[in-house]
Amino acid sequence: MGDALVQLGIDWPRFIAQTINFAIVLWVLNRFAYRPVLRLLEERRTRIAESLQNAERIQKELAAAEEARREILHQANERASQLIAEAEQTAKLQGEKLLKEAAEESERILAKARARAEQEQQESRAVVRREVGELVLALTAKVSGKVLSVEDQERLRAETMAQLPAEPRTDFPPAPDSQRN
Repeated sequence: MGDALVQLGIDWPRFIAQTINFAIVLWVLNRFAYRPVLRLLEERRTRIAESLQNAERIQKELAAAEEARREILHQANERASQLIAEAEQTAKLQGEKLLKEAAEESERILAKARARAEQEQQESRAVVRREVGELVLALTAKVSGKVLSVEDQERLRAETMAQLPAEPRTDFPPAPDSQRN
């Protein structure tokens, strides 16, 4: 077999030296290159796994935050709708209240106006009654041709006032046309 190795060109001292050199290079590479590279790859693998876990956690938190945001928006929309409904109801009640107050105020104004008109009408009647009494006295004095005493004047006034109606008449006959004269 020794001849076969020589025929193949294997030189034992060189073969052993190359094997030793290969073992040294292998040990140096393993010690200073392969192990640090494996350690670096393991650290990278760990960081990637942690990043994936963090990404999953962040994704879950984002989904939870999105759900919370939707819930908050939903609640805000419901609250806004409720506030709008309350504001509309308040405005409606306020409008009704203002209309009622305006109607009451107009009734008060009308009542005051009616009372004032009634008072003015009564004052006018009193003035007319007094003037009619004076006219009756003057007419009686002219017709009788004598000067009436104070007692006669008082008696005639009282009789005239008693005959005049206290309330105005509403059943007057129609006024004659001014064109018929």
